[in-house]
Amino acid sequence: MTQITSDPSAADAAKKFAKRDALVANEKLWQKEWEERKVFETDMPDDTSMTIEELHKKHPKWMGTFPFPYMNGTLHLGHAFSVSKVEFAAGWERLKGKRALFSFGFHVTGMPIKASADKIVREIEMFGPDFAVPEEADAADDLGDKVADMTVSDAAAQNFRGKKSKVAAKFGMHKYQFQVMQSQGMSNAEIAKFVDANYWL
Repeated sequence: MTQITSDPSAADAAKKFAKRDALVANEKLWQKEWEERKVFETDMPDDTSMTIEELHKKHPKWMGTFPFPYMNGTLHLGHAFSVSKVEFAAGWERLKGKRALFSFGFHVTGMPIKASADKIVREIEMFGPDFAVPEEADAADDLGDKVADMTVSDAAAQNFRGKKSKVAAKFGMHKYQFQVMQSQGMSNAEIAKFVDANYWL
């Protein structure tokens, strides 16, 4: 008896990805709808006949914000998880009839950015604009030694055995700020511009 075999047909391939294609099509449909109706855009009511208090009562508002993920490490699921909570809250308040605005970067947490800019300044002073790290300096100041010093004590080891600190998780194998930025594909010339904290914005 002859057995006939064949590759999956185009119909089988379409069936395999039907759910995915339906979700993508649905997403594009509603993105177009939201853009046309300007659902995520809101302006202050243009009514000069009312006081601010009266406007707030007639048009209740809600605002949420979230910082731009700046490059102190590789983006990870935590960024998406955190931002999704604010996005959900904005949608919920909008459903309740409030003029909800979810804007990025309207926050007062500039110190991490300033600290990262200062790191670039120090690293240019230490290694020059080409960030040429001497091999002996690279070996003498190994991040692994710092991580070892941050591990938990023997008494706490029964409850927690992880040896990877938050610092190590954030920077990985990179010890310096410029190395983190190089790992993101940035040139040395571009990195040098980040000595100005305002350039991060």
